[in-house]
Amino acid sequence: MNAELARNRRLEALSYRKADRVLVKPRRHASELNPPAEGTTAAWLIGALIHGVTVDEIEKRTSWSRSSVFVNLYQVAKRAGIGIRREDNALHIILPEGAGRNSSAARVVNPPRNQGNVRMLRESERIMVH
Repeated sequence: MNAELARNRRLEALSYRKADRVLVKPRRHASELNPPAEGTTAAWLIGALIHGVTVDEIEKRTSWSRSSVFVNLYQVAKRAGIGIRREDNALHIILPEGAGRNSSAARVVNPPRNQGNVRMLRESERIMVH
């Protein structure tokens, strides 16, 4: 019975690994956000998350290995204070409470158009954070 129980737990763990879930939790409030400087790789990654991007797309654009993609995404998310959610095999950004789309003291977190983002937003669609 132990071998069967171990097998079932292993299958359950494998199914959870690719399930839709939150990979990184955001900080509690928008005042704790720390957006990266524009034009950096971190800003490009956050811009890609805003649009919803797959790990394969990031691999192709950056020539990183799959593990490097995840390491960089986790580091960028933790430094910036954002969260990452996987849904239907695409990664999306999670903003903390109070991070609205419009603010007088807001700063654009996705990179400028010349950075070659996966899919750039129109100016009116850009996510604004404190």
